[in-house]
Amino acid sequence: MTTPAHFDKHLAAKVKVRPLEPEDSLAHLTYLLHRAYKQHADRGIKSLAAFQPEEVTRKRIAGGECFVALYMGKIVGTILFKDAARTALDGVGGSTSIPWFQRGDVASFSQFAVEPEHQGHGIGGVLMQTVERRAAATGAAEIGLSTPEPAAWLVEMYLRHGYRVVEHVRWKETNYVSAIMSKALRSPAIVGAPGPNGHSTPAK
Repeated sequence: MTTPAHFDKHLAAKVKVRPLEPEDSLAHLTYLLHRAYKQHADRGIKSLAAFQPEEVTRKRIAGGECFVALYMGKIVGTILFKDAARTALDGVGGSTSIPWFQRGDVASFSQFAVEPEHQGHGIGGVLMQTVERRAAATGAAEIGLSTPEPAAWLVEMYLRHGYRVVEHVRWKETNYVSAIMSKALRSPAIVGAPGPNGHSTPAK
């Protein structure tokens, strides 16, 4: 993700995260994905989210729990969560079978994006914390993802957030090798992790 010229370190605390609602526009969500993943396409990285049609967005959402981040009432970010059972059943969207995701105790997230003008403010971190808490609450031991290995800035971001590379895969639908990354979950409530509105989970 790129860093905006005017960084507002308090913006993430003003963001509200909630599940996608029926009245939310899938066309808007799809175009958000296109805008966020354009930087991949500009580098020759053929990410599905950079060009997927609305019906693909709808199909992917139907297989998990979609969350959106709102700032000043507008959707500025999104992330798709799958619990461990659903992840073991159909992975994170590609047709290639990934052993790590078939373990039965690994939840996952995908279709993760923040509007380009709002990237670098911590909104992506809030969305990740949301699905990490959700994964822990559903009993998963790990939460994983697939990211293009050529997108080194993304791999580095996930490493900073405690993820590690566990596998590599070349999806049939893409033109690059992906890093499968995963993070161990410590407890049903990740102690000290900010909530969707920036509040921390107290230690018990």
